[in-house]
Amino acid sequence: MILLPGQTTDSATSLALKEWSGVVEGLLAGESRVLLRKGGIAEKGFACPGGPFWLFPTWSHQQEQGLNNRGARFIRPCPLADTVRIAGWATMEATWTMLDPALLPPLEPWHLLTRASVEKRFQYRHPALTVLLLRPYLLEQPVTLPADPAWDGCHSWLHLQAPLPLQPAHFVGPDCGGLRKALEGILGPSDKIKPPGA
Repeated sequence: MILLPGQTTDSATSLALKEWSGVVEGLLAGESRVLLRKGGIAEKGFACPGGPFWLFPTWSHQQEQGLNNRGARFIRPCPLADTVRIAGWATMEATWTMLDPALLPPLEPWHLLTRASVEKRFQYRHPALTVLLLRPYLLEQPVTLPADPAWDGCHSWLHLQAPLPLQPAHFVGPDCGGLRKALEGILGPSDKIKPPGA
């Protein structure tokens, strides 16, 4: 999928990251700040934007691949297929490319996936994962959008039909400075963030 430039400003964006609904709920509840990602089938890797993006909930494979005990309480029934509820957005504080599977267990306190799910992601196509440290924001009023067939498929990023305003929303704390230091202690210095399509 080609991600079009010029659709993000300081006050609005159309860019959205697809993620399991339970993980999105956990992020916006302050239960987690870390995602472990791999690019979609048609993607060469996982690209990371420098600006804000919406957290777009999905239900594909969530039940069978699994959230851990902390994440399972955020699983909700799949809503009507003709609408999507957007409840928040995020920015990326830091990213790491992880190539060593021995580093997976030390990350377990900070994400919401089962060990089996993480190992499956790590081994898919080639052994690696992208670790994301997010700064999430919860909208005061969620937005419900009509579903668009263009959003279907195995890709990480999509664009909504039009940019949505990022405010009013509030940061879901606490600040991630301490967590970033902890992750750097495990994973080393963070990567340079690159935009999708770069």
